[in-house]
Amino acid sequence: MRVRPHLIIRSERRSIALSVALDATIVVRAPKNLPIEVISRFVASHSSWLGRKVKEVLARPVMRPRQFVDGEEILYLGRRFALQIFDGVRIELKDKLFFPQNLLPSARAQLIIWYQRQARELIVGSVERWAAKLGFKYVEVKISGALHRWGSCSRAGNLNFSWRLMMAPSEMIDYVIVHELTHLVEKNHSKRFWARVRAALPDYKKRHQWLKDNDHLLKI
Repeated sequence: MRVRPHLIIRSERRSIALSVALDATIVVRAPKNLPIEVISRFVASHSSWLGRKVKEVLARPVMRPRQFVDGEEILYLGRRFALQIFDGVRIELKDKLFFPQNLLPSARAQLIIWYQRQARELIVGSVERWAAKLGFKYVEVKISGALHRWGSCSRAGNLNFSWRLMMAPSEMIDYVIVHELTHLVEKNHSKRFWARVRAALPDYKKRHQWLKDNDHLLKI
């Protein structure tokens, strides 16, 4: 299958990385000054793998738009909570996810804000604990709206995590945190990088695969 990149994202990274987004877009992350010819050859050399991944994405069931009505299921830390519309003033998570009637006109945006708020509390705290445990030092943690990646680590030592992680089980969040923290000392996905990740999380491959397999479910 002949493929070509639909989106090229350049940064200060040293290596090329390929991924297939939820809409089957092929995303190439490449060093800032790498010639397009080199990128094209790299993509071509992985055409079989990319073709399989595109087919897998296209074969997934089409997710229906989120309905903000009683009984709709909302994911939080891997669990499904039934939505309950009520007359309160803020979103509340109990045995159900109680959603204020007055927020319905901007329901999706309000739910994202709620996820972001939860992420700032849970993910930032988890990063602190893992950094202390592994002996890594970072500068700052930010919660992003990234759709094509779970996390990132800048050369300056800043860590970014997508709020969508709050829909995944906590074990998967831990994996992404360990992954990005490890990039503070290992900038690419070398054998040394994966050895460090494995030392912290022996079952990291299982967690990594879970995120790949369930990525399409973790959206609203």
